[in-house]
Amino acid sequence: MTQGPEPRESATRSVSLANEEGVKQALADTVLGLWEIVNNLTRLQPSRRARYRVKRRLRVGLWLVLLILPLAACQQKWEQPNVRDEEMESAFFAGLDTKELADLPEPSRLRPCCVFGHDIGVQIRSVPMPGYEIQNVLDIDGLGTHKYNKGALALQARGEDGVVSDEASGILYTCRGGFIDISHVRDNADRALFFAVQIGRLAASGGSFPIAGEGAERRVIVRPLDARLVRTYRIREVVVRLAEWLDFQASIWHEIATWYKWSSTRFSEQPSAFSPEDLYSNLIGAKIAATVIRRQEASSEIEYNRAVTALLKDALAKLGPLPKEATQRAFAYVDGIWWDSTKRVPDNQLVRHRNFNIGPSLSPWKLADAGRSAALEADRKEFDQFCQGNWAPLRLTAADRLGGVPLRKMATLEIRPGEVLVANGFPSGSKVATQEDFPTIIQAIARAAEAELGAGVGSPLARAGESTRKRQ
Repeated sequence: MTQGPEPRESATRSVSLANEEGVKQALADTVLGLWEIVNNLTRLQPSRRARYRVKRRLRVGLWLVLLILPLAACQQKWEQPNVRDEEMESAFFAGLDTKELADLPEPSRLRPCCVFGHDIGVQIRSVPMPGYEIQNVLDIDGLGTHKYNKGALALQARGEDGVVSDEASGILYTCRGGFIDISHVRDNADRALFFAVQIGRLAASGGSFPIAGEGAERRVIVRPLDARLVRTYRIREVVVRLAEWLDFQASIWHEIATWYKWSSTRFSEQPSAFSPEDLYSNLIGAKIAATVIRRQEASSEIEYNRAVTALLKDALAKLGPLPKEATQRAFAYVDGIWWDSTKRVPDNQLVRHRNFNIGPSLSPWKLADAGRSAALEADRKEFDQFCQGNWAPLRLTAADRLGGVPLRKMATLEIRPGEVLVANGFPSGSKVATQEDFPTIIQAIARAAEAELGAGVGSPLARAGESTRKRQ
């Protein structure tokens, strides 16, 4: 009988998955070995009477060999209990190189905008300030260029045109997304990018990193990412989904903190807590950043800024943006329902309806949700030239799981509320809160809002005694 070839030395020793050339050679040897098995099996000649049946069995047998051998190898690699191969783990999580993402500092400033309403007056204590009005309406052509971590004023990154950023924020009305707060979109896009970089660094080992407090001490705890999810969806997608979810949780905390009178400005931001457009706008920002990362367009601050600028305008165009004057009329329609133009900042009665929906499914509040009237129908005929008849609300999902695995199993937003919040009624049942506590906290806020702003505060529908101040 002819002796088979001597086994190659490389076939007798183990190969680390971190050794790229060794892995390629092992795979090549395996494929050649399988072909040798196939060739040997096809040499078998069955009797004439049973030829068809045996050939069919051989074909089935060959396919089973080709399928079972790789699966057996996978089972040996991934199902060994209590085995931790650091080199294998390093290679396994190598799908997202954090060098591909700009290593930018955490956004340190929130953009100073926007209270829900139009031409809103300001008062200090109970004294109105004549001549001071908050102008916060813009249109899609006035967005300017996005600038990562822009506050009231920011310089351009090196390599960008000009010296001072021309980025603009404000609110505009869209046919499918209702009111969109552009400052919330931008802030959440920036933070989601920062989260993705940090999660990518901790994907294999786990760990934690602190984030800006907003009335509390906060940190994000990341556990080693679920291996099955990484195999199925690849590391980039798992990181992106987790960053998007964590950013949305952090944005919910912002609404909670401002309700309990933490503020990033010299005025109380309680009137803007859970305002009709906030959470929906937050989620749009997180999804924009997620798309930029998926497209691998965030390797530098300049590239990221340009990508967000383009994608923000594209997203708004698909939502059907109204021009500035039409957005002003949209605000006028819900004046007397969702907000009260006779009130001034920082009066909490300024915004009469609050949106407490934290997902996972979010639908925008639209003008028709407040109730139909002759004034709205007249405007709708005008708005149709921009909406092209498509008024269907675009529902977004703040996905809280991937492949059936809850994202909370891989990350936690940990919060230690500060004195300002506790002094203003924050539930003090525990010194530490997480995103798991948000539903209970928001229920308490909703009860307090009903006591102050009336029953039905959490619904867009006009209540008894509420009607639009706009006339045809």
